[in-house]
Amino acid sequence: MVKDTMSFEEALARGLVEIAANASVSACARFQHLEDDGTYGGKSVIGANARIRAGALICSGVQIGPDTIIGHQTVVRARVRIGGNCIISHLACLERDATVGDGVRISALTHITGNCQIGDHVQIGARVVTINDNEMRWRAGEVLQAPTILAGAKVGSGCTLLGHVTIGRNAFVGAGSVVTRDIPDNCLAFGNPAYVRGDRPRGDWRAGASKRDEARLKP
Repeated sequence: MVKDTMSFEEALARGLVEIAANASVSACARFQHLEDDGTYGGKSVIGANARIRAGALICSGVQIGPDTIIGHQTVVRARVRIGGNCIISHLACLERDATVGDGVRISALTHITGNCQIGDHVQIGARVVTINDNEMRWRAGEVLQAPTILAGAKVGSGCTLLGHVTIGRNAFVGAGSVVTRDIPDNCLAFGNPAYVRGDRPRGDWRAGASKRDEARLKP
């Protein structure tokens, strides 16, 4: 939970945010400089040509790379680092100390848990949930360990990634999967729980069609 938010103009005047050339921040975006425990994560930095949409909440110590878009009503918690040329869609939440690489797309309603590591050119669908406390031992000696999603991986909409799992480079996780174990590089995995089913799909596919359906769909 956060409190005592302020406008971009107030945050800028107080030296709490730095903005590069041609970046834009909606008048309806809000900035938060202190966490509930009173900690301050440092100045937030918004890169060149970045855009912060209406209703977004940016906490302290956040770094947003050039040409990145933060969608409507998205929450970016303290010390999150987001690379360049990313799209973080509306109603997403990036928790404390998460790291997002360059060229990443995170779709609407997705939750990126604290300390989650996301590599370059990753695509994450809508309503994806990442977990860092598998045993749900909140305030009872929990050991937090977030998932890691390596460069080039794709995670389909509606997936759940349990804590400690690693999604390998260029792996593809099918929609609706529950990932309870590591997925190797360049593999296709899906199911509940998710199992490796083969190699990652390659080549040009029609939107919404599986490779198996290509012949049937040809005119």
